[in-house]
Amino acid sequence: MFEATDKPVVDHRQTASTLPVTVYTPDSPLTDPKRLIREMVKELRDSRELALALFRRDIKAQFRQSILGYAWLFFPPIATTIVWFFLNSSGVVKVAETGIPYPAFVMIGTLLWQAFLDSMLKPINALNMAKSMLVKLKFPRIAPVIAGIVEISLTSAVRLVLLVPVFLFAGLAPSWTIVFFPIGYLAMVLLGTALGSLITPVGLLYTDVGRAIQILGQFAMYATPVVYPIATAGLLGWINRLNPVTYVLETGRATLVGGPFDSLPMALAVTAGAFLLLLLGWMIFHITVPRVIERMGM
Repeated sequence: MFEATDKPVVDHRQTASTLPVTVYTPDSPLTDPKRLIREMVKELRDSRELALALFRRDIKAQFRQSILGYAWLFFPPIATTIVWFFLNSSGVVKVAETGIPYPAFVMIGTLLWQAFLDSMLKPINALNMAKSMLVKLKFPRIAPVIAGIVEISLTSAVRLVLLVPVFLFAGLAPSWTIVFFPIGYLAMVLLGTALGSLITPVGLLYTDVGRAIQILGQFAMYATPVVYPIATAGLLGWINRLNPVTYVLETGRATLVGGPFDSLPMALAVTAGAFLLLLLGWMIFHITVPRVIERMGM
């Protein structure tokens, strides 16, 4: 005898047919640009909720086991400003005339440079931290990167609070052009993110890349007019002129103190180039990172 049951009968053939299927072909995604763009936009749209959740998690966990907590955000620019102010005032290092009080000059440059460097490192660091999830789970791969960029943008913006006491200490009144400072700040973040997105696939395979950038970033800071005014002659002047970060940083600093805006045309050109570079890096990321993750999971 067979008893009747109300349990639904599952058609395994139908269930299997509804599972997502990934088809690999030898054709490059670049052969169909429209399809590639649609996939990139869809991935970006699908990653919003996960990116927000990762952002909240990272913000809460960043200083959870720290006594001083978020105060650590302010220590690097403060330490840099104090060290260079001491070196300059004591005569150990002689810096040319900056046009504004030196502590304010160094603090502004340091905050902008730190935003650039952190934005360049964050895509690599975010994916390296999510490696275990990337190998085991299937989700939009760009979600950790977006969460990291939002985190860096927020923490860098919080650091800008340091400008208030520095301006008061230096007796410096901000110019009306300060309303354009957020644009200059976002341009630094955009430039750093664009460069970081290009090296992220390689940095995901080899952790040496992230470490090398951290070390080279310390040297690159002195190739950029962060703690000294832009050089006009000699080897340093040649390096400053070839450095694209110089123009964006100088323009961002000028918006706070009212000029000069000599670097503005080049800053606009560099920012436009950074936007195009970011689109290229995003495309390379979309194509290569899934394959890199598959290689890591083998």
